[in-house]
Amino acid sequence: MANTSPLSGKRVVITRAESQSAALAGALREKGAEVVSLPLIRIAPPRDYAQLDSALRRLSSFDWLLFTSQNAVTAVADRLAALGIQSKDKSMQIAAVGRSTSDAATAVGFLVTSVGKGGTAADLIRELAHDFRGKRIFFPRSDRAASAPIAQLRDLGAIVTEVIAYQTIALDSVLPSVRDAVVRSDAVLFLSPSAVNAFLNLVRSGVLSVRADIAVGAIGPVTQSAVREAGLRCDFQASEPAISEVVAALAAHFVTARVSSVSGVNSR
Repeated sequence: MANTSPLSGKRVVITRAESQSAALAGALREKGAEVVSLPLIRIAPPRDYAQLDSALRRLSSFDWLLFTSQNAVTAVADRLAALGIQSKDKSMQIAAVGRSTSDAATAVGFLVTSVGKGGTAADLIRELAHDFRGKRIFFPRSDRAASAPIAQLRDLGAIVTEVIAYQTIALDSVLPSVRDAVVRSDAVLFLSPSAVNAFLNLVRSGVLSVRADIAVGAIGPVTQSAVREAGLRCDFQASEPAISEVVAALAAHFVTARVSSVSGVNSR
């Protein structure tokens, strides 16, 4: 039986490392899409573990641990394991920016107490402003993360310990086979602002080229803003940063595009 999904036969570029996008790639393939892996960034350890290790060794002194990405969860969990430190201190509350980050934290043993509904760090901080006020907060982040959430927390009187838990390193080259596949693709999915910036740099340098009509999608509002600030068109955004929502948003875009195309033909 033929696959009648709007994604059937569509070539979709995922701009995240294969190790982090297997579930998303699988969900797209189930809908009949062809997946092109274009890992625009890679995650690396911090240049120096000193600050991270210091914070982790006094983890019980914090009131809150704030996770704003799955990469932060992995970085902290891996380092806790390397140091032989237990992370299940029930006296410390843990907040995650969204469902996907919360699921990642829960999967490695963290006891998440609050999950943001808005999809961004700023939303999470606004939602928990009363709880964060005057509290001691541990905020592990990327070396490229925006500083605005730190200022937002400090405006609440929170005592913030921010540390670089991992580095985000941009890709600077692309295999010819991948480059050719990207040119022929129907959609590109951006899952972080860093990926957007890396993509734009590759296009500007001539390493990558894309069709003018390629559909551009973002996993959430922060990435959507980065897409628009980069001067790109953002055709769709997931209602929340979850695999099912990303796939649904992409499918809905192609349904709308197909209807518009048919309407345009019929109106001639």
